[in-house]
Amino acid sequence: MKIRIGLAVLLTVTVLLVGVAAAAEAPRTILALGSADFISADAAPGAEILSDLGSRTLHEVSVVVLANIAYGNLPAPVAQELERYVTGGGTLLLTGGSQAFGSGGYQAVSSLIPFLIRGGGDWRATPFKPPIAIQPGHPILAGVTFLSVGNLNDTNPRPGATEILRASGGQGSFPAPLIAELGSGTGRVIGVAFDLSEFSGMRDRDLFVRNTLTYLLGASRIASPR
Repeated sequence: MKIRIGLAVLLTVTVLLVGVAAAAEAPRTILALGSADFISADAAPGAEILSDLGSRTLHEVSVVVLANIAYGNLPAPVAQELERYVTGGGTLLLTGGSQAFGSGGYQAVSSLIPFLIRGGGDWRATPFKPPIAIQPGHPILAGVTFLSVGNLNDTNPRPGATEILRASGGQGSFPAPLIAELGSGTGRVIGVAFDLSEFSGMRDRDLFVRNTLTYLLGASRIASPR
Protein backbone atom coordinates (compact mmCIF):
# COMPACT_ATOMS: atom_id res chain seq x y z
CA MET A 1 0.00 0.00 0.00
CA LYS A 2 2.78 2.41 0.96
CA ILE A 3 4.64 1.55 -2.25
CA ARG A 4 1.57 2.31 -4.39
CA ILE A 5 1.01 5.65 -2.67
CA GLY A 6 4.67 6.53 -3.14
CA LEU A 7 4.52 5.72 -6.85
CA ALA A 8 1.35 7.77 -7.26
CA VAL A 9 2.98 10.78 -5.60
CA LEU A 10 6.10 10.34 -7.73
CA LEU A 11 4.04 10.20 -10.93
CA THR A 12 2.07 13.30 -9.92
CA VAL A 13 5.25 15.28 -9.19
CA THR A 14 6.78 14.14 -12.50
CA VAL A 15 3.73 15.26 -14.47
CA LEU A 16 3.77 18.65 -12.72
CA LEU A 17 7.47 19.13 -13.44
CA VAL A 18 7.00 18.20 -17.10
CA GLY A 19 4.15 20.72 -17.33
CA VAL A 20 6.26 23.48 -15.78
CA ALA A 21 9.16 22.71 -18.12
CA ALA A 22 6.86 22.76 -21.15
CA ALA A 23 5.45 26.13 -20.08
CA ALA A 24 8.96 27.50 -19.59
CA GLU A 25 9.92 26.34 -23.08
CA ALA A 26 6.80 27.72 -24.76
CA PRO A 27 7.80 29.70 -27.86
CA ARG A 28 7.71 33.48 -27.66
CA THR A 29 5.60 35.34 -30.22
CA ILE A 30 6.16 38.77 -31.80
CA LEU A 31 3.27 40.56 -33.50
CA ALA A 32 4.68 43.01 -36.07
CA LEU A 33 2.25 45.47 -37.69
CA GLY A 34 2.86 48.27 -40.17
CA SER A 35 6.08 48.86 -42.11
CA ALA A 36 8.06 46.22 -40.25
CA ASP A 37 10.33 45.14 -43.11
CA PHE A 38 13.31 45.73 -40.80
CA ILE A 39 12.38 42.56 -38.88
CA SER A 40 14.13 39.70 -40.63
CA ALA A 41 13.85 35.98 -39.91
CA ASP A 42 16.92 36.06 -37.65
CA ALA A 43 15.92 39.24 -35.79
CA ALA A 44 14.61 37.17 -32.87
CA PRO A 45 15.99 33.62 -32.96
CA GLY A 46 13.55 31.12 -31.49
CA ALA A 47 10.58 33.50 -31.60
CA GLU A 48 7.59 33.23 -33.91
CA ILE A 49 6.93 36.43 -35.88
CA LEU A 50 3.31 37.13 -36.84
CA SER A 51 1.83 39.72 -39.19
CA ASP A 52 -1.67 39.31 -37.73
CA LEU A 53 -3.25 37.85 -34.60
CA GLY A 54 -5.17 35.12 -36.39
CA SER A 55 -6.96 33.07 -33.73
CA ARG A 56 -4.81 34.44 -30.91
CA THR A 57 -5.64 37.22 -28.50
CA LEU A 58 -3.25 40.10 -27.88
CA HIS A 59 -2.59 38.73 -24.41
CA GLU A 60 -0.97 35.65 -25.95
CA VAL A 61 1.74 37.74 -27.66
CA SER A 62 5.07 38.40 -25.94
CA VAL A 63 6.08 41.52 -27.91
CA VAL A 64 4.07 43.88 -30.11
CA VAL A 65 5.84 45.96 -32.78
CA LEU A 66 3.93 48.91 -34.25
CA ALA A 67 6.04 50.24 -37.10
CA ASN A 68 4.84 53.50 -38.65
CA ILE A 69 1.18 52.50 -38.57
CA ALA A 70 -1.54 54.98 -37.59
CA TYR A 71 -3.40 54.19 -34.40
CA GLY A 72 -6.69 54.35 -36.33
CA ASN A 73 -5.45 51.63 -38.71
CA LEU A 74 -4.68 49.10 -35.99
CA PRO A 75 -6.86 45.99 -35.87
CA ALA A 76 -9.66 46.58 -33.36
CA PRO A 77 -8.43 43.90 -30.86
CA VAL A 78 -5.00 45.59 -30.78
CA ALA A 79 -6.26 49.16 -30.41
CA GLN A 80 -8.81 48.22 -27.76
CA GLU A 81 -6.49 46.09 -25.65
CA LEU A 82 -3.12 47.82 -26.10
CA GLU A 83 -3.05 49.64 -22.76
CA ARG A 84 -4.24 46.61 -20.80
CA TYR A 85 -1.74 44.46 -22.68
CA VAL A 86 1.23 46.60 -21.67
CA THR A 87 0.17 47.31 -18.10
CA GLY A 88 -0.46 43.58 -17.69
CA GLY A 89 3.13 42.63 -18.55
CA GLY A 90 3.44 42.81 -22.33
CA THR A 91 6.16 44.74 -24.13
CA LEU A 92 5.83 47.16 -27.02
CA LEU A 93 8.15 48.62 -29.67
CA LEU A 94 6.86 51.79 -31.35
CA THR A 95 8.86 53.07 -34.32
CA GLY A 96 8.46 56.43 -36.03
CA GLY A 97 7.39 57.81 -39.36
CA SER A 98 4.66 59.84 -41.00
CA GLN A 99 2.00 57.55 -39.47
CA ALA A 100 3.48 57.30 -35.98
CA PHE A 101 3.26 59.17 -32.67
CA GLY A 102 1.50 62.54 -33.07
CA SER A 103 1.24 62.17 -36.83
CA GLY A 104 -0.39 58.76 -36.35
CA GLY A 105 -2.92 59.66 -33.65
CA TYR A 106 -1.17 58.00 -30.72
CA GLN A 107 -2.44 60.71 -28.39
CA ALA A 108 -5.20 58.14 -27.79
CA VAL A 109 -2.72 56.01 -25.80
CA SER A 110 -0.45 58.79 -24.58
CA SER A 111 0.09 57.07 -21.22
CA LEU A 112 2.14 54.38 -23.01
CA ILE A 113 4.34 56.70 -25.08
CA PRO A 114 7.93 57.23 -23.84
CA PHE A 115 7.86 60.76 -25.34
CA LEU A 116 5.56 63.73 -24.82
CA ILE A 117 3.68 64.24 -28.08
CA ARG A 118 3.57 67.95 -28.95
CA GLY A 119 0.68 67.62 -31.37
CA GLY A 120 -0.33 66.21 -34.72
CA GLY A 121 1.94 66.51 -37.74
CA ASP A 122 5.12 65.90 -35.76
CA TRP A 123 6.95 64.03 -38.57
CA ARG A 124 9.50 66.45 -40.01
CA ALA A 125 12.95 66.90 -41.47
CA THR A 126 15.82 67.76 -39.15
CA PRO A 127 19.44 68.83 -39.74
CA PHE A 128 21.73 65.85 -40.24
CA LYS A 129 23.80 65.63 -37.06
CA PRO A 130 25.26 62.62 -35.26
CA PRO A 131 22.87 61.46 -32.52
CA ILE A 132 24.01 61.48 -28.89
CA ALA A 133 23.81 58.34 -26.73
CA ILE A 134 22.31 59.36 -23.36
CA GLN A 135 22.45 55.76 -22.05
CA PRO A 136 25.45 54.30 -23.92
CA GLY A 137 25.43 51.19 -21.73
CA HIS A 138 21.83 50.28 -22.48
CA PRO A 139 21.57 46.71 -23.88
CA ILE A 140 19.75 47.81 -27.04
CA LEU A 141 22.72 50.00 -28.03
CA ALA A 142 25.35 47.28 -27.50
CA GLY A 143 27.77 47.37 -30.45
CA VAL A 144 25.57 49.81 -32.39
CA THR A 145 26.72 53.01 -34.09
CA PHE A 146 23.88 55.14 -35.46
CA LEU A 147 23.85 57.13 -38.65
CA SER A 148 22.66 60.73 -38.56
CA VAL A 149 18.88 61.04 -38.51
CA GLY A 150 17.34 63.20 -41.24
CA ASN A 151 13.64 62.78 -40.37
CA LEU A 152 12.05 62.31 -36.98
CA ASN A 153 8.87 62.59 -34.96
CA ASP A 154 9.51 65.82 -33.10
CA THR A 155 8.51 65.23 -29.49
CA ASN A 156 9.53 66.31 -25.99
CA PRO A 157 11.29 64.21 -23.35
CA ARG A 158 8.80 62.60 -20.99
CA PRO A 159 9.33 62.89 -17.21
CA GLY A 160 9.76 59.40 -15.78
CA ALA A 161 10.94 57.87 -19.06
CA THR A 162 14.55 56.83 -19.69
CA GLU A 163 15.98 58.72 -22.65
CA ILE A 164 18.43 56.47 -24.51
CA LEU A 165 19.38 58.38 -27.69
CA ARG A 166 18.90 62.07 -28.54
CA ALA A 167 19.11 64.13 -31.70
CA SER A 168 22.19 66.32 -31.52
CA GLY A 169 21.09 69.91 -30.84
CA GLY A 170 17.41 68.93 -30.96
CA GLN A 171 14.94 71.01 -32.90
CA GLY A 172 15.94 74.62 -32.27
CA SER A 173 16.42 75.09 -28.52
CA PHE A 174 14.40 71.97 -27.62
CA PRO A 175 15.93 68.54 -26.99
CA ALA A 176 14.56 65.94 -29.42
CA PRO A 177 14.57 62.41 -27.98
CA LEU A 178 15.17 59.67 -30.55
CA ILE A 179 14.90 56.54 -28.41
CA ALA A 180 13.33 56.29 -24.96
CA GLU A 181 11.97 53.62 -22.64
CA LEU A 182 8.98 53.72 -20.30
CA GLY A 183 7.66 51.24 -17.76
CA SER A 184 3.87 51.03 -17.60
CA GLY A 185 2.31 48.76 -15.00
CA THR A 186 4.30 45.53 -15.26
CA GLY A 187 5.03 46.07 -18.97
CA ARG A 188 7.60 48.08 -20.92
CA VAL A 189 7.61 50.28 -24.02
CA ILE A 190 10.54 51.29 -26.27
CA GLY A 191 9.86 54.28 -28.51
CA VAL A 192 12.01 55.03 -31.58
CA ALA A 193 11.20 58.46 -33.04
CA PHE A 194 12.46 57.70 -36.56
CA ASP A 195 11.58 55.24 -39.29
CA LEU A 196 13.82 52.18 -39.14
CA SER A 197 12.87 51.35 -42.73
CA GLU A 198 14.85 54.43 -43.81
CA PHE A 199 17.98 52.94 -42.21
CA SER A 200 18.36 49.92 -44.49
CA GLY A 201 21.88 51.10 -45.37
CA MET A 202 22.98 51.44 -41.76
CA ARG A 203 25.56 48.78 -40.96
CA ASP A 204 24.26 48.15 -37.43
CA ARG A 205 20.53 48.46 -38.02
CA ASP A 206 19.84 44.72 -37.89
CA LEU A 207 21.97 44.43 -34.74
CA PHE A 208 19.96 47.22 -33.12
CA VAL A 209 16.69 45.50 -34.04
CA ARG A 210 17.96 42.17 -32.70
CA ASN A 211 19.19 43.81 -29.48
CA THR A 212 15.85 45.54 -28.98
CA LEU A 213 13.67 42.49 -29.63
CA THR A 214 15.88 40.35 -27.39
CA TYR A 215 15.57 42.96 -24.64
CA LEU A 216 11.78 43.19 -24.97
CA LEU A 217 11.36 39.41 -25.12
CA GLY A 218 13.36 39.15 -21.92
CA ALA A 219 11.29 41.86 -20.23
CA SER A 220 7.91 40.47 -21.32
CA ARG A 221 5.92 38.57 -18.74
CA ILE A 222 3.82 36.90 -21.41
CA ALA A 223 4.80 33.51 -22.85
CA SER A 224 2.88 32.30 -25.87
CA PRO A 225 0.77 29.20 -25.20
CA ARG A 226 1.40 26.10 -27.29
